[in-house]
Amino acid sequence: MKQKVLNILAVLVLCVLLFNPTTSHALILIEGTGALGAYTGSLSYSFTNATTAELEFVLTNTSPASNGGFLTAFVFNNPFSYISDVSLSSTDLDFGLLGANLFDNGINGAPYGQFDIGASTGGGFLGGGNPSLGIGVGATETFTFSLTGINLNTLTEQLFLEELSVPPGAGEGVESFVARFRGFEDDGSDKVPLDDTNNVIPEPSSILLFGFGAIGMALRKKRKV
Repeated sequence: MKQKVLNILAVLVLCVLLFNPTTSHALILIEGTGALGAYTGSLSYSFTNATTAELEFVLTNTSPASNGGFLTAFVFNNPFSYISDVSLSSTDLDFGLLGANLFDNGINGAPYGQFDIGASTGGGFLGGGNPSLGIGVGATETFTFSLTGINLNTLTEQLFLEELSVPPGAGEGVESFVARFRGFEDDGSDKVPLDDTNNVIPEPSSILLFGFGAIGMALRKKRKV
């Protein structure tokens, strides 16, 4: 009977591996708090093979409601320059892709240096357009970057948080991710990098496999007793 249970578990694990066409590493919770603007969100990454992958940001504007403000852009970097082409789909159609065509240090993120990839409502990170087209206080939007390149099966969410911007324009130091806020009630604006902490949550398939493994180990140990 116990052997039959172990055989069933093995088949379930195989099904998870065979019928999950993409491989995701984890979900990383991110947040940033500036002088005026603030956000929370998540970062997840999955690849189909070595040349195609997806990177997803879910961002919520958590700035104080009393001063308003809109998240109008954000930028990040291209780990090891493996990414050669990017397309963007978003739940907010007012955001457009930044960084084309090279996705290599082409975005001015001053005072945090030059960035590779991003999204904006105004055609650039620093400004432009109506701020109210951005993410309002309390609102959440999802951004999916479809990636093409090389060695994409070796990248992880954490690598996107470790790849830093480069000078010039790094007056406040280099960063891995920065969000841009405009349209505050006091006419201010803000540029907010990530806070120092982030939380990693394993993706469902890893949790499932871990659960199967734990059950199998328990049954195997009990069998030997």
